[in-house]
Amino acid sequence: MSSRCRALLGRRPRLLSALPAAALALTVTTGAAAAPVWTGDFETGDLSQWNTTLNGERISVVTSPVLQGTRAGQVQLTNDATWPNGIKRVELNHKPAAGRTAEGKDTYFAWSFYLPEALAADPPTQIGYWESDATYNQVMSFEVTGQNISFATRKPANKVHWQASGAVTPGVWHRIALHIRWSTNQAQGSVDVWFDGEQVVTGGQAQTLADGNAHFTQIGLLRNPSEFTDSPIIVIDDAVEGDTLEDVRPALPSTGEGGAGGAGGGGTGGGDNTGGAGATTSGSGGAGGGTGAGTGGGGGDAASGSGATTSAASGAGSTGSGTGEVVDEGDGGDEGGCSFRAAGSPAAPGSVALAGLVAALAFARRRGRR
Repeated sequence: MSSRCRALLGRRPRLLSALPAAALALTVTTGAAAAPVWTGDFETGDLSQWNTTLNGERISVVTSPVLQGTRAGQVQLTNDATWPNGIKRVELNHKPAAGRTAEGKDTYFAWSFYLPEALAADPPTQIGYWESDATYNQVMSFEVTGQNISFATRKPANKVHWQASGAVTPGVWHRIALHIRWSTNQAQGSVDVWFDGEQVVTGGQAQTLADGNAHFTQIGLLRNPSEFTDSPIIVIDDAVEGDTLEDVRPALPSTGEGGAGGAGGGGTGGGDNTGGAGATTSGSGGAGGGTGAGTGGGGGDAASGSGATTSAASGAGSTGSGTGEVVDEGDGGDEGGCSFRAAGSPAAPGSVALAGLVAALAFARRRGRR
């Protein structure tokens, strides 16, 4: 037995006395769950989760492709989908509850989308934006041309905060998340943006409120007045509004049809989707994994796709499907370290600690009966 293990066993009364409190803390931290204030995931089988639609006869609920659950919403834009002002549009509308977009408030919002084919390079297509109610002034939007995407705010002047070439890969799922600080004052309003789990805009200053009216979002396909011959389709799933970044899950889930690179989606990395102090990693997934951003610190569950993975107690465990940071929690000695985890098993937070708690208490009982 290693000297480290002897030292730990020699201090077992102190260790065991601390275990109940540690177990309680573990229960509290692992039992917490995000709670979106609104969900638009089409699991109702219709469009009732959304406030309204624009040219809604071109929106349908489908069972494939689907990112989560069993249903998603499909939007198809055709040249004759003309609004009275000449704009070509087919969209879903979500209005946050009264007061949630008022001066000084914060909104977190996210949705996932899937393009069976790349959108046209010309004319440009908006896939999501926010604007004011009653006065209909757009304050920010996402625009796609071909496989390129950009995010811009509109007030006090048009400003492109982020653009990425080749980022919108057809045939896979992508996810956009926003944190908006609402204000009519450019110095007070700001926007944070995440794309496939990676933060691409941090504290982008803008006048995020056009005026004192409530603001809403519309998701789908919109083109300014123009003639076109294609008939693009976008599939929407897992739209959520919340009070925190954790509520809206900025990274793609580890399962589902897609994720940039194939089945499996983007990995969520260590811990939770919000990351924390850990570095964001991205890379090419292994079998079943996708190329995508995995956020979070080291030491979390192994995820399909990019993200943090953990080794076995022996220090020589597999890194799982995907690339990312490897965290060795074992001591690497001939005796497999002092971990209660069986050699070769994954380091799952919570389950490892609980297994250690049970084993430690059983050890104490056996000692007491001698």
